[in-house]
Amino acid sequence: MSCPECVSGTLHTGTPLGSETKVGGIDAYVVGDESSARVIVVGTDVFGWKFVNTRLLADEYAARGFRVVVPDLFNGRSVPTWSLDVHDPTRAHRSLVTRFVLVPASLFLLVPFIVRSLPRQVSTISAVVTALRGGPLAGKKIGYVGFCWGGRFAISQNLLFDASVAAHPSLVKFPKELEGVKSPFSLAVAAEDKGYDRARAEETERILRARGLEDVEVVVYEGVQHGWTTRADLADEKQKKARDDAVEQVVRWFERYLMTTEHTAPEGESEAPIATERGDGEDGVSA
Repeated sequence: MSCPECVSGTLHTGTPLGSETKVGGIDAYVVGDESSARVIVVGTDVFGWKFVNTRLLADEYAARGFRVVVPDLFNGRSVPTWSLDVHDPTRAHRSLVTRFVLVPASLFLLVPFIVRSLPRQVSTISAVVTALRGGPLAGKKIGYVGFCWGGRFAISQNLLFDASVAAHPSLVKFPKELEGVKSPFSLAVAAEDKGYDRARAEETERILRARGLEDVEVVVYEGVQHGWTTRADLADEKQKKARDDAVEQVVRWFERYLMTTEHTAPEGESEAPIATERGDGEDGVSA
């Protein structure tokens, strides 16, 4: 999906708590307990590994007991954050320069970005996973959550991980890349996402369950657009709630499937796969 929604949203404010290092030779932002045997690898959207929104989100996961790694999937490249402002739907009046220069320029940037970045991403993820698997902690469990462009690899590279979550995935070769799903898989989509909407999400679930996969979850979010999990307007109550619900979806999935001998399922939850239900809930989410 190469469209305005991929470069739209709101820039968040805050000071990330982690640090920068290298994992498997790849630049990465890391945060959380270094001794944790539960690790989450984050596949970023086009704004890359230094995007403050993504780093703050990683901090939230880390606060729940995970070690979180945000690798540079784009070899130092990223779409500039000024594109968020020029696509801001709340701006009632945009200048001629914005409408006829900056908006087209932000979309034009995606073309070379696609060409330069895609060939490297799978090898980058593999290098990071290899390094993490070879670490000192025996019995380590590794999950992957990907957003937008990074969401694709929660599907195609699912087998590299103990569990994965795809949030509004883009550029998915559907249904071919569903063949890569072997481990527990959770999907979060906006109901009317042009790239991966409710109908495609429901078809995804049907395909995976028809193959005998039971550890599958699909959650459809109403009233939000592509990218809401990382670029929601936090001043908008509905967007913030949907964004926070998506955080809980990710954390709940990994608490369930990244269990180690030191961790058990949260109190009140069984270890059976999460059943999906259909229909719109009062909170704007259908599962």
